[in-house]
Amino acid sequence: MYKSVLKHIPYFIVLISFIILACKRSDDNSWNSSKPYPIADGTFIQDNLVAKWDDTQWQKELGYLKEVGMHYLVFAPTLHTDNQGISTIIYPESLPGVNVKYQADLVDNCLRNAQKAGFKVFLGLNFNEKWWSASFTPEWLYGEMEIGNQLADDLTKRYKDLYKETMYGWYWVWEVDNLNCTTTERQDVLTRALNLNIDHLNLITPSMPFMLCPFVNYRVGSSNENRKMWQYVFSGTHFREGDIFAPQDCVGAGGLELDMVDQWFSDMNEAVKSKPGLLYWSDSETFDQRFWTSAPLDRFVEQLRIEKPYVSNFLTFAYSHYYSPLKNLPGYHEAYLEYVKTGSLPLDVIPPPVDNLIVFSDSQGGINLSWQEPKSKEHIAGYYIYKDDILIENLQYKNNISSITDFMDDESPDNQSHKFEVCSYTFSGVTSSKNSINLKLNIIN
Repeated sequence: MYKSVLKHIPYFIVLISFIILACKRSDDNSWNSSKPYPIADGTFIQDNLVAKWDDTQWQKELGYLKEVGMHYLVFAPTLHTDNQGISTIIYPESLPGVNVKYQADLVDNCLRNAQKAGFKVFLGLNFNEKWWSASFTPEWLYGEMEIGNQLADDLTKRYKDLYKETMYGWYWVWEVDNLNCTTTERQDVLTRALNLNIDHLNLITPSMPFMLCPFVNYRVGSSNENRKMWQYVFSGTHFREGDIFAPQDCVGAGGLELDMVDQWFSDMNEAVKSKPGLLYWSDSETFDQRFWTSAPLDRFVEQLRIEKPYVSNFLTFAYSHYYSPLKNLPGYHEAYLEYVKTGSLPLDVIPPPVDNLIVFSDSQGGINLSWQEPKSKEHIAGYYIYKDDILIENLQYKNNISSITDFMDDESPDNQSHKFEVCSYTFSGVTSSKNSINLKLNIIN
């Protein structure tokens, strides 16, 4: 009898260990903010931003992120292959046929500094630009997953023992959309590709959650179709308890209008519910792709508020790139910090308007606008330019831009009258009154 019991003890230990790991992962991935309003808990950060950072810059950035309540970084990809088939990696690698991109070990820089500051890091695996063409074979994609597994082995061997708690999770860099996976055949390919990575990662790092962040575009499909797609994929994937589905909210990239987010996130929530144990986060966008500018904070906060009923946590793409004082004017961070502390953005400051707006056409077919900046620019993030009541440009101050006084519209003169308007706006999105002028286009010879 005792021998029979002893024989089964190792199996009980293994079972209990997996239960403890699952509970630990589930607890770690829960958003336990005591605040009644949503705040972001982490950000993506990319190699081009941090390539030349020393530890002082890393700690300064992580200090800003900690100040606004963040705990997670997503650092990806660690290996990148361009359209010419050239592969580069951001740490001193041991993989064949891969070029080291930087002199510094960016992965170690990230993990070392994150450990010191108390952050948890999701490391992204490989990515190949051919993915965007959607013209690859399933065998090609499966081969890329095997490369990812080799990369995961290498990263684990190099860093996991050094940064046990800090090297926290894996990020699946391949961004899935609602256009190229609409058939069950393509969805089966996606499912198998995911499982090739998930199964291997579960073997080598069973305590590290796996996260993916797909995107959508309302122009190519409905939210209901997207829900059905993910329900089908989830039915076949080997996601473990504590793995994370964190869709991009696509407001910055233009895939969704702000008033569409609720419906799409609600439908994706139904899909997530079909996969027990899968966590639902948001990847909330902090930019405006129309002009590649930082989004005003009132828009970003509204995204968080719309998504809060459905998700348990928030990441951003990307606070460090669009709101950090290391990259942009400190006004974004200061205004968001006030929101984190109080639940309200500073909306009581109305910025002064521009003065002396002048507009004229030239012989090259351009329309030139110039104005005088307000005497005090303390709260001004930039200027909106309107043409016939349509926003055509967003000019923002950066750390390396101290003056903005003109804009050229490249549209050829059409001998029509146009109304141009310019207004300033704050980091929180409050606009000044518009300074307007009408122009009857006459080419200057």
